[in-house]
Amino acid sequence: MKKITKTLVTTLAFYLSFSGVAQARSITSISPPTGPGQGDVLCTQVQTPVNTPFPNNDNSTAASQNQILNFPGLSCTPKTFQAIAPIDTQLFVEPSGGTTEYFFTETAVNNTNSTWNGFNFKIGLGVNDNFGPPELILVPTGTVIPDFDFNGSSSDPQPTSSKFTQLLQDGSFNIEWSGGSVAPGESVDFTFSVDVGDNLNANNSSGSFTIRELPIAESIPEPAFTSGFLALLGVLGSSLALKHKNKMNQG
Repeated sequence: MKKITKTLVTTLAFYLSFSGVAQARSITSISPPTGPGQGDVLCTQVQTPVNTPFPNNDNSTAASQNQILNFPGLSCTPKTFQAIAPIDTQLFVEPSGGTTEYFFTETAVNNTNSTWNGFNFKIGLGVNDNFGPPELILVPTGTVIPDFDFNGSSSDPQPTSSKFTQLLQDGSFNIEWSGGSVAPGESVDFTFSVDVGDNLNANNSSGSFTIRELPIAESIPEPAFTSGFLALLGVLGSSLALKHKNKMNQG
């Protein structure tokens, strides 16, 4: 399995110290989603508790998966997008003693006026204007950010989508779906796995992480013949108006 304790050649540094004691984390609760993608929808402000029957279950089989079904949970499920903009969901964690893996299911509803031809998931810290992807933020030495888990061992479930067929892992902490469409009024189902990995030297400075979601809207250029036809109508209209004005002046 791809481990998330890799070094990023960016401002985020993961320092591996073998003299320290590794501390992993497990998810304890999920906050209500927030962000401009929700439009004027007000989500119930209630935390969703997370049950973790199999802590430290890295490389788990289906029989030993921690499941987070109908993400985000008690508040604003399914997740409805009123605008082509992000929705952030914050998950809180606590030390547990090893890498803990979670299997998520989710439904996203397209309540915008645009057809989606893709969908992006990103893991970072903070929400809304304070959200930052790991490669662009500074965290204390020894902090490990949870990461999406796929293309790993054969026992790990691969991400799925009910509408999209192509999955791109665009570097760490980011996956993007394409190869399909979700029309206004339709919904799309997703499944994915997240590893909540070891912090080092008993460092639990990051007590939460965020999953940011953003639909990708289809851009349809205006056909050339349509714009040309409209321009021709405008010219003809101006010409007729001018002729009518001259006729009136002559009369």
